[in-house]
Amino acid sequence: MSHIKLLKTSDLKATPQRLCVLDTLENCGHATLEQIEKITKEKFPTLSLSTIYRNLNEMVEKDIISEVKIAKKPHYEIKKEKHIHLYCKSCDTIWDFQSDTNAFIDKIENEANCKILNDVIHFEILCTNCLK
Repeated sequence: MSHIKLLKTSDLKATPQRLCVLDTLENCGHATLEQIEKITKEKFPTLSLSTIYRNLNEMVEKDIISEVKIAKKPHYEIKKEKHIHLYCKSCDTIWDFQSDTNAFIDKIENEANCKILNDVIHFEILCTNCLK
């Protein structure tokens, strides 16, 4: 789905600034507020940090993007299928790892006799570069 359709189906205007934020996340995968600000300010020099932050919060509330709170600073990503985050504790980088987590979640719910409400899974790792 295009970013314009994504915003419109969530009852948000497809402003150039919002589209720029989504393009940034599409290109970066995961980005901090500061990274998003740096890239969007290249196209919109007068755009304030508070406006970027407000737009991010609105898109999180509308379930368009996710806030990933596993690194030293929160990162944002466009909402996608369930996946696992791999977070390198050394270089502060986040990667997506595609894996079917349904059986794992079912096992926990059955063995712990509970209902998992948030199935965000992440592993703290040392990436290949940091292992060298």
